Amino acid sequence: MTMRTLFKSLLVAGLAAGFAAAADDTDPAIRRPSFGIRIESFGTRMFSTKSDVEASTTKPIADYTYSASSSSPRVAIEPTVEYRLLPKLSISAGLCFHHAQYQQVTEIKTGTVDPNSGSDDRKPTTITESTKANYWEFPVLAHYYGLRPGRWWSRAYVSAGVKLRHVGRVRTGTDYANADGTTDYNEIPAVPGRSNQLGFVAGAGLRLIDSFNIKMTPEVRFIRWQGVTFQGLAYRSMANQVEVGVGFSF
Repeated sequence: MTMRTLFKSLLVAGLAAGFAAAADDTDPAIRRPSFGIRIESFGTRMFSTKSDVEASTTKPIADYTYSASSSSPRVAIEPTVEYRLLPKLSISAGLCFHHAQYQQVTEIKTGTVDPNSGSDDRKPTTITESTKANYWEFPVLAHYYGLRPGRWWSRAYVSAGVKLRHVGRVRTGTDYANADGTTDYNEIPAVPGRSNQLGFVAGAGLRLIDSFNIKMTPEVRFIRWQGVTFQGLAYRSMANQVEVGVGFSF
């Protein structure tokens, strides 16, 4: 079973249990922090990628073709803490760690095409760059509960806040397959455009409480990142990110 399948199973089971056992919010008047975890699934890719992006130079004469791909994990776990400031208003913070990774393949052909043969017989040099980076993300959000009277509206809430992303431990492996048949390899890490990046967050969800006072909060969040972490001719970090998650706290 993959992490993504496990997440979907937990979400469906949790929602079913929550709907069956949901009770009104009976938090005591004395406020205390709530601790828990949030399981997140990323509904959007971390990188936009392209294939067969072409460029050329005249001095020296060379043709370039760039293709990129990304296989970043789509599921992460985030420890959280939440504190209720007012009966309908709370503030929360979390810590999320996940990997971002991309690969770009560059094919370089130098010289001109032989006009007599009518075909491109130039042998290419191929450069394959594979990069992985650790993303540490710190969301700080305000939550407003009980949008209006009613069985489900009273459990609905909206969220807003910021998310700080720190890029750490970048690992890059670059393979060279030269036109003359030789090869080379190095591990010079790629340099992020921004090591620290700010995102603005908006979300909506439901707050369900069972008879043991365990809170379950399925939620959808939208993040708009400011700036770019990694960018090349065939890849770019996504500015918009959608997260679908469920939190459990006590």
